[in-house]
Amino acid sequence: MTIECDVLVVGGGPAGSSAARAAAKNGAKTILIEKQKEIKDVPCAEGIGSYLFPLLPFKIPKNQLKWKIKGIVFSDGETEIIQQGHFYKAWSIERREFDIWLLNEAKRAGTQILMNTEFIDLKLSENDYVDQITAKQEKKNIKIKAKKIIAADGVESNIAKKLGILKKTSDSIGYVYSWEMKNVDVRYPYFEQMYLGDFAPGAYGYVFPKSNNVANIGVGSTKGDKNLEKNFNMFMEEIIPRQVKNAEKTIDRSGVAPVKTMIDEIQYGNVYFTGDAANQNLKPYVEGNLPAIICGDIAGKTASSENQNYEQSIKKKLGKQFRESDKLLNELLKIENYPKDKKHLISMYMFAFMDIKNMANLPKLDVSQIKNELFRKSRQVNGFITMLQYYIWYAKILATRRD
Repeated sequence: MTIECDVLVVGGGPAGSSAARAAAKNGAKTILIEKQKEIKDVPCAEGIGSYLFPLLPFKIPKNQLKWKIKGIVFSDGETEIIQQGHFYKAWSIERREFDIWLLNEAKRAGTQILMNTEFIDLKLSENDYVDQITAKQEKKNIKIKAKKIIAADGVESNIAKKLGILKKTSDSIGYVYSWEMKNVDVRYPYFEQMYLGDFAPGAYGYVFPKSNNVANIGVGSTKGDKNLEKNFNMFMEEIIPRQVKNAEKTIDRSGVAPVKTMIDEIQYGNVYFTGDAANQNLKPYVEGNLPAIICGDIAGKTASSENQNYEQSIKKKLGKQFRESDKLLNELLKIENYPKDKKHLISMYMFAFMDIKNMANLPKLDVSQIKNELFRKSRQVNGFITMLQYYIWYAKILATRRD
């Protein structure tokens, strides 16, 4: 059986659903294939930053925003600073509900959704365009011919593998061991908590509240997943023991996230990569849900139009954020080589303020001086000047917004 369409989207996560919605709304005959039989709970810390809301192509309904976050607590287990408002505001979501809503939005726009349908292989034409893909639906194979293909198939994209363009290195992927837990005595119910320490090499441990007594708790690492469960237990027992004394694991949210780009270009011929497949998340937090929606929307609009350049459109919308993200990642990777008594404090500074200009100076300071700099910067960031800068930035975003 061969099916034909204008745009084929592979993957039904936020990037894929957003892309399919945009392509269908643009008049393209659009098919989305998703390998799961039904949308299930997914690996995710389930936090979305409010500062990205003005860039979204559509509004998120209030019923999808489950728990309001006022800011972030940063700690190395001893020193602690709290950042509120502005870029630190967020919401907790239920990813399963969120993904179902997004998929329904794509369907409402006219997308044909094929669940339980897994990408298997592709066939290239003479000009290296993908002429046809093969997918497995239950026990039978189906052929799909599409003018344009959007690869929203996650970390280590199978489409990129089949094209022979995936370049994975030892530090390309971040690994997360995480659980949603109930009966948590959440110390800061309206603040995300981020902890820097040996339990999270190259990343951080976190407590992301979903209510007064439910939270996603996890540790990440850019050094592989070999010791993650051990690191998670260390984090629970040594860093946040009071919060998890009576806690119970409910949903396994462990998974992976792209850290370094594994493809050279986000477009290859008639294939557009988006979401995790294109490393479209923002460091240092590896925030991916809303960037996936924003970039997926651009991919869908581009694939269904002859008059739009995908890469340039991404740069116009999120170019500054992605450039800063890349710079931050490079600095964070250097921190692992700093002296142990300083590196977690310096990591906390980077995660809290994302201030690259001061990074070269910090290793020259002693521990007490770094702490003083943390508190000085914290007072500055929480001050009136930053508030004014934020609202100026926000006004500019609204003035240049394009749905």
